[in-house]
Amino acid sequence: MDNNEYVAAVDLGTTKVAMAVGRKAEKNKIEIVALKEVASNGVMKGDLKNIEQASQVLREVKAKLEQELGIVVREAYVGVSGQHIQCNRTQGYVTVQNVTDAGVTEVRKSDVERLIDDQRNASLPAGKTIISILPQSYTLDGEDDISEPVGMEGRKLEAKFNVIIGEETAIERIRRCFQRVGLKLAGIVLQPLASAEAVLSDDEKELGVAVVDIGGGTTDICVYYDKVIRHLAVIPIGGNIINKDIRAYGILERYVEKLKTSFGEAVAERTPGDKYINIPSVNGQAPKEIAVRTLAGIIEARMYDIIDYVKIEIERCGFKGRLGAGIVLTGGGANLRNLDLLFKMHTGMDVRIAQPVTYVASESAELVSAPKYSTLTGIILDEVRKGNHTEIGEQPAVQPSADDSAVQTQAATVGYGYGAAAGEPAEPGADAYARQPYDDGTYARQPYDDGTYARQDGYGMQGDEGYADDYPAEEELRVRKPKLSERMKRLFSSMFSEEVDDDNY
Repeated sequence: MDNNEYVAAVDLGTTKVAMAVGRKAEKNKIEIVALKEVASNGVMKGDLKNIEQASQVLREVKAKLEQELGIVVREAYVGVSGQHIQCNRTQGYVTVQNVTDAGVTEVRKSDVERLIDDQRNASLPAGKTIISILPQSYTLDGEDDISEPVGMEGRKLEAKFNVIIGEETAIERIRRCFQRVGLKLAGIVLQPLASAEAVLSDDEKELGVAVVDIGGGTTDICVYYDKVIRHLAVIPIGGNIINKDIRAYGILERYVEKLKTSFGEAVAERTPGDKYINIPSVNGQAPKEIAVRTLAGIIEARMYDIIDYVKIEIERCGFKGRLGAGIVLTGGGANLRNLDLLFKMHTGMDVRIAQPVTYVASESAELVSAPKYSTLTGIILDEVRKGNHTEIGEQPAVQPSADDSAVQTQAATVGYGYGAAAGEPAEPGADAYARQPYDDGTYARQPYDDGTYARQDGYGMQGDEGYADDYPAEEELRVRKPKLSERMKRLFSSMFSEEVDDDNY
């Protein structure tokens, strides 16, 4: 791989750590060469807290990526978020010094750079550092609302800025985490900015739009208007708060995320009132049961909390009623069914859910065709457009030993393992069960020793499309309609449990 061609990026999220390598493609797009992710650890509410735990996860995802591509990633960009991120508004001015042959002063790029650099010299609260400086608008000799002053004639150049600051210790923890896995930190990119770059069109940026990136621990907001970033905010709640509420019903953690994403709805009134989800219990106890509408009620209540925060931030930055392109939802938490409808109901704005595929070449778009990859895609897109790259090297060739060859030969001869065709080696960690083909060429697994069976098809809401999802045999979540006797029992139970006002009789 050409070292001057590729950009590596890392998304250190609360629920996942993802890493990708991309490069420039045709028509101002990018190609994602490879992407890997693993469950996160050591990151809370978007902020890296435990360096040792986070470095172990980063090392794992880095190794998987390198193994697939046959390379060594030595440097990467990283996205940052967290409650420590703040957006401060400042302003400043400089005197234009470039005099043309005609005897007039003309604004050059160096004047703009001096104006921006002056903001770095402003005093900051103790323990804070500048992450990014975002110009809002320029004024030249009293003429305001200038978006691009370079080339204009004038003497006094003024500007308003959004200065993004964060905690020095939080940034230093990320740097140390990278060092532990042999990575140089190429640069820091704000996650809300990266996500916005990946999912917005130029028309949306001009009309005015709020990008809401719902992550596991935080929700990031980025407001564009007239193609300029007007506001950034990090809300201290995300999709994980829904998981906590679901767990309060006595549901094991390993079932919660599947329960939420496969059977959850963001609008409770649109769910069937007579369907229930059976969830495996512990120690041979009867399965737990939760109504589909109850699950939707939990999701709707927490998402409404996030909507309230979003409305407050849009009003606070002065763009309430001015965002012609409405709201764009992205991030892992945006996958919930009918979430766009819930936002539209409570904000009165147009809403769409976005995947970061607009600027990704078609041959690699499938890799990132999920809202949770918006930040990662946006980082690569932004750095490629700037002409940046990261250091990547070739892996040293390793000659297989005699023992390794013997093991490979044996595996190929046996050909066991779920997911391996006859005569092919089993994947590492695959279950050692033989398979039998269906008539259509697909395969079903044989029974376990204890008499239970692996799934042969996806369970879902019986009779409804869009709810089927595959689970391992030990983690089945089934949706069913109660029998008539059960429904009658529920009905009479609720009737006789109602309180009666004796004064009315």
